[in-house]
Amino acid sequence: MRLAITCFLVLLALPASASAADIRIALLTDDGVQFGTPHELSGSLREGPAPLGGQAIELQGRAYPYKGEFKTLATTTTRPDGTFAFKRRFDRNMDLRAYAPTQTALSEADRAYVYPRPRSTFKALTRDRLRITQFLRTAPNVALTARTTFYLGPKGAKSAKPFARAKPRKIGKGRFKATATVTLPAAWKGAFRYGSCFRYSEGSGMGAPGAECPKRYRF
Repeated sequence: MRLAITCFLVLLALPASASAADIRIALLTDDGVQFGTPHELSGSLREGPAPLGGQAIELQGRAYPYKGEFKTLATTTTRPDGTFAFKRRFDRNMDLRAYAPTQTALSEADRAYVYPRPRSTFKALTRDRLRITQFLRTAPNVALTARTTFYLGPKGAKSAKPFARAKPRKIGKGRFKATATVTLPAAWKGAFRYGSCFRYSEGSGMGAPGAECPKRYRF
């Protein structure tokens, strides 16, 4: 009797381990995207070495500040080789994962970063003075507080150090601008190159909090 019970328990455990499905997802845009640009994701569903084709997949997300339950954002079906893909636009940073309801398989979560979309312009003033403006587009309910860093160098420079900084000012719903007025060195003879960088604004939920502006901007 004891031997029969032992064999029964072993046979009962085998189907559970053999039917375990593995689902994985990866961000093709893992460095982040600018506001208005979609994130792209790819994944696969397998059972051991065998791909699972024709299976339902849910893309689930949890937006910044990453509280509450994950919600289904989109659905798709795996290809014959078990792979699947999603392309979706988000307003702010988002935690993402994939779920296969038939297999009750759940992937690990990955964080998708969405940065403000920048656009820079400049206007020549009197003499060697210059006004540089960076415009930033965000989701409507975002506040930007971190200063923009402007980099300037002479014509032909391959890099430049920080030249000025300016705090962004809200000019509309989801619209900001940071403006700096600078005086160009006389040796540049009015010819210059410029760039800009902005850091993460605390509480904005847009971009990676640990991202920093470079000590030198590479053109």
